[in-house]
Amino acid sequence: MRFLAMAALSAASLSLAACGGSSVDGDMSEADLPEKYASLEDLVSKAENAELEEASESQMSGTATLSGAMAISDVGEAEDLEAIGDMSLTADFTGGTVTGTADGFGLYNDDTQELEDELTGSLAISGTISGTTLAADASGTLTDDEAHIVDMDMDGTFYDYEGELALYGDLEGTVDGDYYEGGFAAIED
Repeated sequence: MRFLAMAALSAASLSLAACGGSSVDGDMSEADLPEKYASLEDLVSKAENAELEEASESQMSGTATLSGAMAISDVGEAEDLEAIGDMSLTADFTGGTVTGTADGFGLYNDDTQELEDELTGSLAISGTISGTTLAADASGTLTDDEAHIVDMDMDGTFYDYEGELALYGDLEGTVDGDYYEGGFAAIED
């Protein structure tokens, strides 16, 4: 999975979903994220390298709030952009549900990791928790110079990250009907 290899819309083209997405690179062992998300680099690297244990029952009791990021890979006409937003989740382990939001999306340059443009709107997150796994949907509208309908499936795992509850996983779904992939990561607040 290519989580946050960041990409951005060029100044000439502000179309988020002008072309369909392409396959995602499977190795993020040396994540290089924009400065805003640098705190997630170690989590991403360790999850990609299978260096984390799944979360314990004690970590997954009651309710927890987690914050992190969500990324949709290979957007834009040249498929060389990454849409990355802030993600906030509430996990109700007793009820086996998760709710949240992803917003504040920016378009980042894949080579420089610099913010090129911003998107307005948000995605609503809703799903279920079974054991240490999460299955959810993130859907809504993100807008640059036009509105884009986003509907992504989220599949993730809760981990013990240096004694803290963390979540890491994959995204796949559609933007304006075209297929895209991506990922997400979050750490308990």
